[in-house]
Amino acid sequence: MLKTITILMLLCFSFIKGQTQTQSLDYYLRQGLENSPLLKDYQNQINAANVDSLLVRASQKPQVDAKAQWLFAPTYNFFGYDEAITNGGNYTSVIEASQSFFNRKNLKNKYESLNIQKRSLVNTSKISTNDLKRLITNQYITAYADNNDLLFNKTFLRLMHDEEDVIKKLVENAIYKQTDFLSLLIETQTQEILVKQLLSQFEKDIFILNQLCGINDTSHYELNFPVIQQIKPTNLAFSPLFLQYKIDSLKIINEKSAVGLQYRPKLNWFADAGLNTSPIDPLKHFGFSAGINFSVPIYDGKQKKLGYQKLSFSENTRTQYESFFKSQYYQQIQQLNKELTYTHEMADQLEKQLNTANELIILAKAQLNNGNMPITDFLNASKNYIKINRDLNQTQIKTLQIINELNYLMQQ
Repeated sequence: MLKTITILMLLCFSFIKGQTQTQSLDYYLRQGLENSPLLKDYQNQINAANVDSLLVRASQKPQVDAKAQWLFAPTYNFFGYDEAITNGGNYTSVIEASQSFFNRKNLKNKYESLNIQKRSLVNTSKISTNDLKRLITNQYITAYADNNDLLFNKTFLRLMHDEEDVIKKLVENAIYKQTDFLSLLIETQTQEILVKQLLSQFEKDIFILNQLCGINDTSHYELNFPVIQQIKPTNLAFSPLFLQYKIDSLKIINEKSAVGLQYRPKLNWFADAGLNTSPIDPLKHFGFSAGINFSVPIYDGKQKKLGYQKLSFSENTRTQYESFFKSQYYQQIQQLNKELTYTHEMADQLEKQLNTANELIILAKAQLNNGNMPITDFLNASKNYIKINRDLNQTQIKTLQIINELNYLMQQ
């Protein structure tokens, strides 16, 4: 007899779910990741970083330009520019080419910079993906909790309606008073209001869940139990949350290298061919020229030293943030594990208490139907049973939320 009500409720749950469509956590996670504009943005930025690498490679090849210029400088008596300077005009139409020499270290630094940028984008995309998974999972858990509470209270409401019919007949046979029946009726009406409130809250939760996942669907679904496997602790150095600090460190090292490369000697060749002439005999001045440019920085007001100093400040800031994050991270892991142990213990205690309350409801129902128990005692037992079930539901949901938070922190 102990499991009679429990079995009845499970059968009712199955009947209700059999009449409606159901969705799982995996469905919402899949839809959320596919529809996220932020994740698509990161992917486009990663693709753009690949193109930037090709642009750097293309910039190291000879650069060829076509240039043309027509300059007319008329003179008349005491009017006009000095012809010794302008030659009365200038006509230029040439093809120019240039290329830098000994640029391998600069090129390597640029490639490293782009690679670090790409790694940062990939890692940020992983963090955003994990953030979105955590948000969707938490909202799904919240919606499932309300859905579960709604189904339970619907089932209990049916049982109370059944008791109305029984008590009504007992009142007609003068076993119970009319006031007893009215007390049960008021409690049933209260339960009806609670069911409506839970339905409204559940619909609101589903609306928020659909918004998070980019789903435009107003259909009514029941939610399956969220199966969330707890991730075992691994090498946290590969966690995106920690990896971001390592990438920032590499970025600062690369920027320091770029500062030093600015003070290396620079050498490039250039050449042009075409027409470059004054208005006098323009057709006789086709030709070409070639040369080499060489430069060495000598003094710039100690900008190199200041640049290194500025980057040292950035590294100091990065180190402080990393140290603070590690301290918070391990404290949070420890606290969540303590909470998880507590919720497991609470769930075990509440399950035992619910079994006892279930047995009491069975006995109370039997005595009530025989007219051997006051209505108030049955109503008190019912309220207590509903409260224990709600507490157990909330504890189980809290356990899932803690596991979801731990999985986020442990995600690779």
